[in-house]
Amino acid sequence: MAGLPISLAVVALAASTAAGTGETLPAGIWSNAEDIHFAEEEGRVAAPALFIEVAEDGRWRPLDAFGSPLGEWTADPVPQLVRRADGGWQAAGTELRRARPFSCWVAVRKFAGKPDGSADWSFTRGLATFDQGGRVRISGGGVAPDVTIRLRNVTWARGSSNNPALVLYVHKDDPDRAESYSWTSPEASRVGINLRWVQASCALSQPGG
Repeated sequence: MAGLPISLAVVALAASTAAGTGETLPAGIWSNAEDIHFAEEEGRVAAPALFIEVAEDGRWRPLDAFGSPLGEWTADPVPQLVRRADGGWQAAGTELRRARPFSCWVAVRKFAGKPDGSADWSFTRGLATFDQGGRVRISGGGVAPDVTIRLRNVTWARGSSNNPALVLYVHKDDPDRAESYSWTSPEASRVGINLRWVQASCALSQPGG
């Protein structure tokens, strides 16, 4: 499962001249990560990466894969938003899927060990992300490697016999190709990985948590 090529230049939906349909996306984070990942295998042109956050009042704003806002909240309709016959959604011709929010912790082994010779670790908890291509970057601060983790709820290209899976990727130097990854069932509420030099775990966030 190669890493999804990351683009922080999210589709400029707000600049589109296309009229909205009057439909409103339910609140949450929406992404086309799965639609674009296997587009080439399905003979389609991949759309630019798109992440949007929809508030409870229907306003929305574009994000990057790290969950950082790339624009202001707007009450304008999402351009070219269409409810699909299968009950899903698409905007500007690309399928959107609602992400589940996750909270993660990451431990990274430091370059230098403790005075007694045992391994020393940096530890970061409470890292918010989502399972439709969401990423979290953990800076080593010069004492440990910089690490990025990524979550996808993978749905394979049409015709594939592979089963869907919730996948946790670890990236070190290459944002597109992961160092390694682990997976579990797509409806799972937790996924973890241990590569000896880095450990991580992501759990489904509880409402209000």
